[in-house]
Formats: sequence, C-alpha cells, structure tokens
Amino acid sequence: MLLILLVAVGGLAVLAVVGVLLVNVVGPRLLAPPQPPSLALPQKSQGTGTTTPEEQRKKDFLFRLATIAPWLLDEDINWSAATRTCTDIKQGKSEQEVIEAAQERFTDVDAEQAKKIVAEIRTWCGP
Repeated sequence: MLLILLVAVGGLAVLAVVGVLLVNVVGPRLLAPPQPPSLALPQKSQGTGTTTPEEQRKKDFLFRLATIAPWLLDEDINWSAATRTCTDIKQGKSEQEVIEAAQERFTDVDAEQAKKIVAEIRTWCGP
C-alpha cells in the first residue's frame, strides 16, 4: 500500500513539474493573442523605393482592368495578355482581330469588355 502511495505521489510530482514547464515555456506563446495580419503591401521595386515607369504602367493598367473585369485576378497572366495585345496593335492588326485576340486572352470577357480592355491598352501601347 505504501509503495502504491509513493508511486502515485511521485507520478503527481513529475506531472506537476512537466505542467509547470509547459506553462512557463510553451504557455506564453499559446496563450498570447494572435498577431493581426499586416496590411502593408510588399514593395516590388528594387532598392530606391520609387516605381519605374513600366511598373507604374502595369499597376495602372491592372487597376483599370479590375474595373472592367474584376474576376481577372492573376496579375502576371493579365499583364502577359496585355503585352501580347500591345504587340498585335504594334503589328498593325485590324481592330476586330485585336479585340478577338484580347477576348481569347482575357478569361471570360465578352466582346464589349474586350473592346474596353483594348482601349485601355492603347492608352500606353505606342504604335
């Protein structure tokens, strides 16, 4: 009986020591309130803190594109489609060909939206 009592007391002592260690070491991290997410957008420009004209052109176009077709979320794909559309314009393709190609490049846009997108591209795409 005494042996059982000693084992039980020893087990409780070990459990108490482990509990104290957990509360003091791990507890503050587990009990701390979560940190709010950062609202700052990462800077993509390199070093100077200023935006290059190309980066600004891209940013402006993607903003305008979001007003025409807000479901187009992938910036890289959309910018690639815009630059390919600009190439079509520079190659002298007809307005209808440019609009049809833009409609294929920009996912799920109708002809009217493609026409608006092409008009936005023309604002920065020189001849």
